[in-house]
Amino acid sequence: MHGMDLIQDLALIMASAAVATVICQRLKQPVVLGYILAGVLIGPNTPPFSFVSNKEEIRTLAELGVILLMFSVGLHFSFRKLKEVGGVAVVAALVEIAGMFFLGQRLGKFLGWAPMEALFLGAILSISSTTIIAKVLESMGLLRPGFARLVFGVLIVEDILAIAMMGMLTSFGTTGQMSWVVAGENLLKLAAFFVSVAVVGFLLVPRLIRLASRTRMEEVLLITVLGLIFAGAILAERLGFSVALGAFLVGAVLAEVKEVNRIERMVAPVRDLFSAIFFTSSGMLISFALTPSGAAEVALIAIVVVVGKIIFSTLGGLLGGADLRTAVRAGMSLAQIGEFSFILAGLGMALGVTGERLYSVAVMVSALTTLTTPYLIRGSEGAAQWLEQKGPRWWVDFWKFYPSWLQSMHSAPGDRHHLAREFIRKLVGQLGLQLALITAPILGAAGLWEAYRDRLPEPMRVEWWGGPLFWLGGALLALPVIWAFLRKYHALAMLISELVFPRGSREEVGSARKWATFLFCGVGVVVGGIYLVVISSPLLPSGKILVGLMGVLIVVGFMSHKKLVELYARGQSTIRETLATTPDGGEVRLPGDSAVRAYRVGEDSRLIGRTLREMDLRKVSGVVVVAIERAGGSVVSPGPEERLEKGDELFVFGESGQLDLAGEFFRDAGVSEA
Repeated sequence: MHGMDLIQDLALIMASAAVATVICQRLKQPVVLGYILAGVLIGPNTPPFSFVSNKEEIRTLAELGVILLMFSVGLHFSFRKLKEVGGVAVVAALVEIAGMFFLGQRLGKFLGWAPMEALFLGAILSISSTTIIAKVLESMGLLRPGFARLVFGVLIVEDILAIAMMGMLTSFGTTGQMSWVVAGENLLKLAAFFVSVAVVGFLLVPRLIRLASRTRMEEVLLITVLGLIFAGAILAERLGFSVALGAFLVGAVLAEVKEVNRIERMVAPVRDLFSAIFFTSSGMLISFALTPSGAAEVALIAIVVVVGKIIFSTLGGLLGGADLRTAVRAGMSLAQIGEFSFILAGLGMALGVTGERLYSVAVMVSALTTLTTPYLIRGSEGAAQWLEQKGPRWWVDFWKFYPSWLQSMHSAPGDRHHLAREFIRKLVGQLGLQLALITAPILGAAGLWEAYRDRLPEPMRVEWWGGPLFWLGGALLALPVIWAFLRKYHALAMLISELVFPRGSREEVGSARKWATFLFCGVGVVVGGIYLVVISSPLLPSGKILVGLMGVLIVVGFMSHKKLVELYARGQSTIRETLATTPDGGEVRLPGDSAVRAYRVGEDSRLIGRTLREMDLRKVSGVVVVAIERAGGSVVSPGPEERLEKGDELFVFGESGQLDLAGEFFRDAGVSEA
């Protein structure tokens, strides 16, 4: 009977979610809102009675939804996209998150909440919803405009910062301490875990996926991917992070493999199933036992989210160098919270530092801000025009001038040492990555020692040699990176010494550079030794053991230094190949030399207001307009009476020569290639 109760609850959740999805599609609202409302209706807090009887098992299934949802977010993240994001999105995301975190934390204190609840509220309000925004923009046909590209760039950066926030909040909630020292330690652990999972994943996962893909059996590839997802989630949990972090990183690694589109297509039904359970169960936790003051709190927080995100996101976009129109439209598109907020609120509950009230408030605020999102995006164009026309002239002129000034600052030539300084910055960045790769195996060994110590055979539980054995294993794994780090650090020391002593007689300069290099390397050895002692302290009971094990590492390093260099070079080559791999697109090959090109109708184009019949493009060039994308939605296979509007994007199909003729026609008519 117990199993039948669970099946009955699942059937009820799926049926209510399906009905809510249909209704939301009819009302042109995001389906996430429908899932939440469905959960409210069937939840235990809706009078007169609860439809769902097995809440705990539903929450367990919802945890699977969190894992698969975060995997999907990671799958759309891609390290390639991070390189393409650009400074505008980075600045906008940093300003928005910093501003909303501070605003949310102060709001929590103003409402009289506990310090940890106020801290979690700041985190909850700072992250916008990738799922909701993507669905709304797609339904409105606005995935291609410039402001949408900025929005998705901001969301990519936010995903990374949210993962960092999740890791730090987990540590804060576990230790109960909030200090700069603890924050720095947590951030170091998180960076080491992030980099190590990414690097090890790039080395091993593509080969594993290729082996599974060669079987040509969809279920083999699906089971392999699901196994990686849950293995990553468990590893993160064992090392003191959240399962969502592990799933996200597995998705980010798989985003770089050739079969990523095939993987996404296979995992999508499983993800959608458990995501529906997750959002519906989130709605089930909303409590209607709200006093008027409680309802006022929810309304106040929702207003702060909408207004605060519009202000901070717009300001961040402007400071990053976006034009006023793009920044305003992006800011109004980011004014909501969603899946990350649910996960952060659930994390606080799981750690025992926040109650159900915060989770309930987060879900209700998300529902309210999700409801307003389509209207804000739809009204963003008019709001941007109003600001350009009615705003203070000095203010509008300043933001018109600012992007060009910022660009001139970036492109300004440096002094004669500019190239050397750029190279130093590159070396420092590489050393930082290598330091994270050195740290990760040692901290990972410490985490595994703490997690599995009680399960080891009795002799290995002895601290004086069991811990050092784990440390030695982690250090040997890191040895190729340690050797590469020492070589690169020595190169950095030599380069800095040449910059410090650029001129003089050959003997004097040579001696000065030699001593400067020696001094720089000596300082590095001392600082590195202190750092190694700090990160090794959980595993090593005394400094003497550390000295002895370091001696073993030095002997092994000198005896096999050529092999270590070869291993590191092969690893670098494998990672470069992985990042350079182009995912299978699954595109349909068009016959002959035919293709589809996109053109955008400019503000001064003479084609505005004319129908496709009046334009007579097919007679002029032979191409066919197969689709039009505009602010109000997409028009597929438009008829001859379809009129062109300002900003329309035309997709035309034809052979190469025909497309060239169409391009000339469009250029003369004030239409540019998109």
